Amino acid sequence: MNIETRIDAFVTLGERMLSESIQNCESKFEKIIQEASIHNPWFTSENVYFAIDSIANLWLKRDALNTLIAKYPRAHFTPKESKKVVVIMAGNIPFAGLHDLICVLLTGHRFLGKISSKDGHLMAAVINMLCEINPEFSDLIELSEVTLHGFDAVIATGSDNSSRYFDYYFRNYPTIIRKHRNSIAVITGKETDDELTHLSDDIFLYFGLGCRNVSKLMVPKGYSFFSMLQAFKTWQNLDTHNKYMNNYEFQKTMNLMNLIDHIDTDFMLLKQNESIGSTVGVVHFQEYEKIEDVLIYIDNHRNELQCIVGNSELIPGAISFGTSQNPKLDEFADGIDTIEFLGKL
Repeated sequence: MNIETRIDAFVTLGERMLSESIQNCESKFEKIIQEASIHNPWFTSENVYFAIDSIANLWLKRDALNTLIAKYPRAHFTPKESKKVVVIMAGNIPFAGLHDLICVLLTGHRFLGKISSKDGHLMAAVINMLCEINPEFSDLIELSEVTLHGFDAVIATGSDNSSRYFDYYFRNYPTIIRKHRNSIAVITGKETDDELTHLSDDIFLYFGLGCRNVSKLMVPKGYSFFSMLQAFKTWQNLDTHNKYMNNYEFQKTMNLMNLIDHIDTDFMLLKQNESIGSTVGVVHFQEYEKIEDVLIYIDNHRNELQCIVGNSELIPGAISFGTSQNPKLDEFADGIDTIEFLGKL
């Protein structure tokens, strides 16, 4: 199967993901979307629909795929020998692992995926759809929930603890091991109401469970949170989600019992804390004196950060408010170029 045929299949996949996820269209895919929250309460249909729209429009468009491929030597997509690549997928957000699937198949290798128990059957549904579009993919894709064997390379995503296990277990193989990361937003106090509303999407989409979700705010000393908290009210309906609210209520109780200062919005806690990562229902903030202090902070914590939201004129590499959950096809997790890795196997 040549690269043009693979691109054609992925473009069709994007079109089908959109058309077959329309509510009440009664497709098999739409039924799986509706049932995903039964298997994983975090995978609400709203979050799954958002993920589908982002994937189909940013990754599975012909222009995006051709632009990606044009950045690399043709040889990266025509291997002399097809390798079997294990992909251990996270289950924190819908379709985690799909970007790796695209990269593995585009580079002409075989995909051996270990599905997360939290996946809600979403990845299997997309893979079945891809194999319907081009049955040749059936021989290139294998899914497993058990022991993996007979592989040539590994791409694994997990927690800091699991990454240490991956490092040891797969030490004799070419690997990409992704550890736990979080994202921050840099606030200057000059943000518009629209930017603050977009920031709320960066924080609350997927209930804050993604590595690209903003879990910490860098704010100028003495910053007033009034306008920000008004903007956050667009996500007030989080209070209807039992699992989210259980986490919020628990964190609220713990903070009250331990006399920890915090701001309570009735669905989210905002508290001063130097830790980048925060638990569900909590957002951390840290004050800074001058923007140079933020640049030093970012440099010192580079390996803990997935992305930085803010003004790119002040913060090199920062992305716009509201875009953290819409990564482009060539934005690789942890900054590790997956195509380059696969192209050299």
